[in-house]
Amino acid sequence: MADIAIIGMGPRGLTVLERLVALSCAQPDEAPPRLHIHVIDPFPPGAGRVWRTDQSPSLLMNTTAAEQTVFADDSCGAPNPNQGPSMAEWSSDPRSPGSYFPSRVEYGRYLRDSYQRIASRAEGSQATRIIEHQARVTDIAEPDGTDGQQVLRLSDGSRLAVDFTVLCVGHIEARLTDERRSYAELSREPGVEYLPPCLPAETPVNRLKPGEPVIFRGFGLNYFDLQDLLTTGRGGRFTQNPDGTLKYHSSGLEPVLVPSSRRGVPYRCKPITQAHPLSEWQLRYFIPENIRNLAQAQAAEGQKLSFNDHLWPLILADIRSAWYRTLYRVRPEAFRADPVHMHDALTHFVTEHIGVRAGRTEKGGRAAGTSPAGLLTQASPNWVAVEQRVLADPGFALDLHRLLRPMEGVDFAEPDSDLREWMLKFLRRDLAAAQAGPSGSPGKAVFAALWAARNLLKTVVVDGLLDPLSFTSEVRGWFEGFVSGICDGPPPQRFAELIALTEAGLVDFVGPGVQIKTVGGPGRGHFVATSPAVDRPIRATALVDASTPANNVRFADDELMNSMLDRGQVRPAVVTTPMGVDMPLTGLDVDGPSYRTVTADGTVHPRRFAFSIQLSAVQLGLAIAANPNSRAQSLIDANTIAQAIIDDLT
Repeated sequence: MADIAIIGMGPRGLTVLERLVALSCAQPDEAPPRLHIHVIDPFPPGAGRVWRTDQSPSLLMNTTAAEQTVFADDSCGAPNPNQGPSMAEWSSDPRSPGSYFPSRVEYGRYLRDSYQRIASRAEGSQATRIIEHQARVTDIAEPDGTDGQQVLRLSDGSRLAVDFTVLCVGHIEARLTDERRSYAELSREPGVEYLPPCLPAETPVNRLKPGEPVIFRGFGLNYFDLQDLLTTGRGGRFTQNPDGTLKYHSSGLEPVLVPSSRRGVPYRCKPITQAHPLSEWQLRYFIPENIRNLAQAQAAEGQKLSFNDHLWPLILADIRSAWYRTLYRVRPEAFRADPVHMHDALTHFVTEHIGVRAGRTEKGGRAAGTSPAGLLTQASPNWVAVEQRVLADPGFALDLHRLLRPMEGVDFAEPDSDLREWMLKFLRRDLAAAQAGPSGSPGKAVFAALWAARNLLKTVVVDGLLDPLSFTSEVRGWFEGFVSGICDGPPPQRFAELIALTEAGLVDFVGPGVQIKTVGGPGRGHFVATSPAVDRPIRATALVDASTPANNVRFADDELMNSMLDRGQVRPAVVTTPMGVDMPLTGLDVDGPSYRTVTADGTVHPRRFAFSIQLSAVQLGLAIAANPNSRAQSLIDANTIAQAIIDDLT
């Protein structure tokens, strides 16, 4: 008999549990290993903390019901697949209505139901027993003379000896930076409030006063959740105008919301059409064959792929193809020459790029395999010449930099209404594009191409084809944020609501490049938000940190993670630069496809596994849910970890 502890029972822990139960029931001609699986979480297993079912039902997911599953399917190549429904299949039950963008509560109910299905299957197997512990793990000890067992100390004071541990702790708290500590220090003054980073459902918004301005540090998904809690959550309501837009009716209990960010605008909202969720966008250039050709050429030189040098040009070609194909469909008058010239040029550029980088051809006397690094979102002179020859007006050209940072270079020094009107136009345009979808909006076609490219890039990273330094400094250094700005925004409903709230006078804006400073003094303490583009500071006695806590194990404010780091039971991953300098990364150091943790002295722990956000040093897109029938990496990983445990026992 083996005792296994899954520490954290949200979606990731649930997938490991599902695979352990499925694999233990799939032992054909021999007695299956007897398993005692301890699921440990202070919140109900399955939903965990983030998706708990007692939060406001108006808080939405930013992915659709059809993009969620916790059960491995045939596409994952896992034994004994399809042991439960995807969320879309589950939601087809009339008792569990689904929607394009379901509530967090609805997803939590799906996760809870999935947990019950898995637990019921374990009960019927007679070989597997699931034991629930409603507590946190605060410490893991490995005393001598315990035959390799790990002794877990729980927050309820109990101790638990197990043979295997799987760390599925997900998002953990982060220590406050110096800047945030200064905000917290000011909030000690009477009448000043600072709410640090927190899950929106747990943020004490009741401390924010009606009618008073509240500055938000962040303009992402957390902000939109808080926007909901502070408006309809305080008794306001939306109605629909005859033209389909929304009108907000205030309860009088709302504060004035002032979202802010470096870019000054929120991430672009998700597209939604009758065909949503999107069918897989067919990439033309960033495809496995081209990646394989480049990787083989690099391997012959004893090297791995560089994202900037090798892969970004392929992705850029696909982005341009998506933009101009859709533009021709919806605005043919934008072209004065046949757009096939663009297709031919892109194909030529990619063919030449692969030839040069694969060492088969030379161009301009430059050695194959070298390229200037950098944030390559500006069009080259050669491509600009193609655009000038084909487009009727340069205003139709794809400007990726402007797509991501639309406020850059705009002067809002003239009257205050300029910024508000600019924001309303931006929000309305992006909402209309989202409603048109990738087939009707060039910008949302870019979304679809980038979404598909990121999914394929995840596989490239997992397969070990990308140079670790390139992954750290290029993919994580700029590309990840670039994709997020275009692909990871809220559901369109939230933009529609933001427009209505702005029109109702309940939202104000700061502008790009925001800086938030503290002003002290007895009875005079407040925060000041300024932008170099807007000559109008905004003052408020309340500041809400609506950004997501940094998922960096070195700055964790988590008792278990800190104790393991202090003892050397785990260590942060590092990558070595060409100068021989070790650069610390955000995630844990792990080994092999089952992600066994590595101790401070470099020893691989044979019976401890990491799974979830703490794999950020070796994986991309860890917060993205497992999509059904898409060879979801998180489901493959869960199966690999579970199989490693079963193999150790048989």
